[in-house]
Amino acid sequence: MNKNLCFVIMAVCTSAASAAESPVQIVKSYMAAWNHHNAQQAADYFSPEGVYYDASVGTPVTGKSAAEQQVIAPFIQGVPDLQWKMVGEPVWNKTTVSFEWVFSGHNTGNWAGSPPTGKAIQFSGVSFIKLKQGKITYQGDYYDSATLSRELK
Repeated sequence: MNKNLCFVIMAVCTSAASAAESPVQIVKSYMAAWNHHNAQQAADYFSPEGVYYDASVGTPVTGKSAAEQQVIAPFIQGVPDLQWKMVGEPVWNKTTVSFEWVFSGHNTGNWAGSPPTGKAIQFSGVSFIKLKQGKITYQGDYYDSATLSRELK
């Protein structure tokens, strides 16, 4: 009887552990929310005190709602057909995911106080994302903002 109980406990623990998403799976789901053009769903991946740092802006925003309103929503509104794609394999451990990406789409919405240009954009970058308990606590984006500026002109 004790052997059966131990087996059941081990089976439950193993299935619970395998059911937990890896950091890479969480980041890919987060990117899918961006690619579905859903700012609120993307922001839901942030912890309430999460920090979003966009190197081209230079000032981090703190908080889930600030990330949504000041970074995610403006990108989605400015490039409503955006596609954010991971390039190659990410480097990761249990708390951090780093990866290269390509961002593309058409600037058909107002963006950063500028009217739409209708132009296609495509630029590359790198993100460093830290997670705790399945939520993003930090995201740092570093990308080719010079190419983006040229493409928007």
